[in-house]
Amino acid sequence: MLTPYDFSSSLLIDDVDIFLRYLEGKPNLPLTAAGDLKAADLWILNDRVNYKAPDYVTNRSRQIDYPLLGFLFQIATASRLFLVKSVKGNVLVADAARLDMYRSLTVEEQYVFLLETAWCYADWSAIDGDERSGVGANWFQSGIRQLLQNPVGAVVTFFERGGSLEKNPAVIHTSFSANAYIRVGYWFGWYDIREVARTKRDKYELDIDQLILTEWGQQCLTVLLRDRPFRQWNRQAGNYAYFDEYQDDDERVNINAFADVFRTLLDEPDLLSLYPINPNPPTGVYWIRAELPALKVSRTIELPTDMTLEDLHEMIQQAFDFDNDHLFKFCMNLRNPYRGEQYYDPRPEAGWSDGYPADDVSLASLNLYEGQQFLYIFDFGDRWDFKITVVRHLPDERTDNPRIVEAVGEAPAQYGDEE
Repeated sequence: MLTPYDFSSSLLIDDVDIFLRYLEGKPNLPLTAAGDLKAADLWILNDRVNYKAPDYVTNRSRQIDYPLLGFLFQIATASRLFLVKSVKGNVLVADAARLDMYRSLTVEEQYVFLLETAWCYADWSAIDGDERSGVGANWFQSGIRQLLQNPVGAVVTFFERGGSLEKNPAVIHTSFSANAYIRVGYWFGWYDIREVARTKRDKYELDIDQLILTEWGQQCLTVLLRDRPFRQWNRQAGNYAYFDEYQDDDERVNINAFADVFRTLLDEPDLLSLYPINPNPPTGVYWIRAELPALKVSRTIELPTDMTLEDLHEMIQQAFDFDNDHLFKFCMNLRNPYRGEQYYDPRPEAGWSDGYPADDVSLASLNLYEGQQFLYIFDFGDRWDFKITVVRHLPDERTDNPRIVEAVGEAPAQYGDEE
C-alpha cells in the first residue's frame, strides 16, 4: 500500500516557486561569463529560500557554494523554463508559456516534473562543480541500493572512502563528490540528514554524516532503481566518470516515458508531464553562425530544421573551405564541453566516443532556440574550436538548399601557411 506523501508541504516545491518568481522579476537577467547566477542575486535568493546554504557563504560566494540554488538553476534551465541566451554576454530569459504550464500542474505533477528534470535532464557536473564529476553519480546506483537494505527509520552512517560497500548496510562508504546527490534526495523527501558543520567550503569532505530513510523514500527509490536506473535515464550519464556496475549496458530508453511509472505509483493515471519539451518539432529553417572568435571570422548558414548535426558539420566544412578529413564532435555544453551532451562523428566504429552519432539527431530534435550556443570541434589534433550560435529560427521559411547568408573575415587555411 502506498504511504501518503504530503506534496503540498514540500519545501522544495516552495523553494522552486520562490526561485522562479525572483528570476521572472529580473527580465534578461545578466549571468556570469561562465553562465551562472551572479553573487548579488545568489545572496538575495539564499535569504528567501527554505533550504539555505551553509553559514560560510558571503555576498561574494559563487553559485557552487549554494547547493540548493545551483540545483534549482539546473532545474530551471534544463527544463527550459528559462533559457540561457547570448545577448552581449550571457542572460537568462523566461519562457512565459512554459512557466504557465508548470504552474497549471497539481503539486503531485510539479513534484514529478522536478524529479524528472533532475533524474533525466540535469547536468550534475554543473551542480557538484567537481572536475571528476560522476563519482557522485554512484550514489544513485550503489549508494541507494545499499541504503534500501536498511529499514525505514534506521540511522545510516557515512564514511568517505570511495565507493566500496560495507557488509553492514548501516555503514555506507561513499565519495565526497556525492555531496550534491545526497542533498537532493533530502530535498525530495527520501530521507532526513545530519549535516556536518563547516567554517568554509571543502569539496574534499562529506557535508553529511548520517541519514534516516523515510517510507516515501523507500517506495520512490525502489521504483527508481528498478524501473528508471540513473545510468540509463540521465541524458548526461554517459559522460560521468565512474559507474562501478553495468558498464556495458548501453540500452537507450524512451526518456519521455519517465513519468509513466509514477502514474502507477501515485495511482494517478492522468498525471501530466511537461516532457517532451516540444512535442511538435520546430519547422522551417535555422540561421546558425559558426565562429572562430580569436580570428574574428564567422560564417552564418541557413539550413532546414530537419537536417542533422552531420549536415551542419558538412556545411561548416564547405563554408570554411576545409577538407573534412578529420573527426569532429558537437558539445552542447559550451561551458564544460566534455561534461554535457555530445554528438560525435559517425564514421568510426560505434563506441569510440561518448555521446550519440551526429547523423542520428536532427536539429529539430534538439529544440534549439535563438541565442543558444554550443561547441563544434573539428580535428582533435590541430583542434579547431568553433563557437556555434543559433542566430534565428524562421518557422515559416523553407529551403532545400542550405546556403551562407553572412560571411565575416577571411577563412583561415586549414593547415596554416602552405608555403
